[in-house]
Amino acid sequence: MNQWSNWGGNQTFQPTRTVTPADEAEAVSQIRAAIGQKRSVRVAGSGHSFTPIVRTDGVLFDFSKLSGVVSVDQASRRAEVLAGSKIAALGSPLWDEGLSIANQGDVDVQSISGAIATGTKGSGRAFGSMSSMVTGLRIVNGRGEVVDIDQSDPEKLRAAQVSLGLLGLVLRVGLQLVPAYRLREENIILPMAEVLRQWDFLLSEYRHFSFWWMPTDRSSHMYKLGEVPADHCFVKLLREIPADDPEVPVGEMNRRTDRAYRIYPDGTTDAEFHELEYMVGAEDARAVVERMRDLMWKRFPDEISPLQVRWQKADDAFLSAQSGRDTTSISVSGEIGRDYFPFLRAVDEALQPFSARPHWGKLHFLDRNRIESIYPDFERFQKVRKEMDPDDLFLNPHLSDLFG
Repeated sequence: MNQWSNWGGNQTFQPTRTVTPADEAEAVSQIRAAIGQKRSVRVAGSGHSFTPIVRTDGVLFDFSKLSGVVSVDQASRRAEVLAGSKIAALGSPLWDEGLSIANQGDVDVQSISGAIATGTKGSGRAFGSMSSMVTGLRIVNGRGEVVDIDQSDPEKLRAAQVSLGLLGLVLRVGLQLVPAYRLREENIILPMAEVLRQWDFLLSEYRHFSFWWMPTDRSSHMYKLGEVPADHCFVKLLREIPADDPEVPVGEMNRRTDRAYRIYPDGTTDAEFHELEYMVGAEDARAVVERMRDLMWKRFPDEISPLQVRWQKADDAFLSAQSGRDTTSISVSGEIGRDYFPFLRAVDEALQPFSARPHWGKLHFLDRNRIESIYPDFERFQKVRKEMDPDDLFLNPHLSDLFG
């Protein structure tokens, strides 16, 4: 048996068997075999999650060979891609078709299916998560049936857009895209007082505005952001450049102009921390940031984690952190090798009054009761889940506690 570990090294287990299908036909055959034996089944994407979302004592599928763009419809600006495709591998072929992903996060090593299953997103209050761009999915459900879910069945689609792999094993993902575009970085370092003063201006002026606040002089080293003094911010500012501008990549890091998919990633490819990220209503952003600064300075002065702040547009996926509300994401990290749980639990407690919802792939402390209380469509998701997986083959102990 092969041992599996995530990129952060905090999740390790041994499945009974690991299967790496060469193509979709083999994937369907192997999934049906496992389902026929009533084996627990999970999929490992890029291993980018910090939660036990992948863990199984049954059959673990690796879809890394299911990669590439299947088709593109330029009229509707839609594409269908294979589920194992890394986000980083999609930029160039989509660009060649005159298209781009509307928004993405700081890291692009995730598989597209893993990114949408956990609600991964970037920043920009005019843009939703990657899951909100999903127009369809091809899934093998718990009966071994190949099911195509699209906008003709909005109930299933809204359940499938952020599903934690609980509806089945995804083979293909349909994405709504936008015309190809470039971005220009105008990243700067500002005192926190100045970020607070310019808050509304930066939100309205830039396509993407986000920042990392540093509680200590060492904080910026955790994310390799250079030298940033305490109580200052590394501010990420991105402008969209007209598509008819000459395509000449220019500038050094933080001042680059290039194709969008080359600008978004921040270069983080190795986990040197374990992250927690919660989303609160955008209207509470200032109050939450001030509460977090107070918490980190007064109660946890030895924690060096930056505080990352980003924005996202509302969507209607049942388990999305952005479901029904524009959000601001708040993330902090624990240093590997330290007991960071008291700090992260305190953050969790501080954000509970704001009905904070987690990024499903990052550390969180939710239980079943909290999930039911903060996701209005929880029961609608459960109804679809039970229909798609009547024998609970896609649950594992972690997910059983939350959804079983």
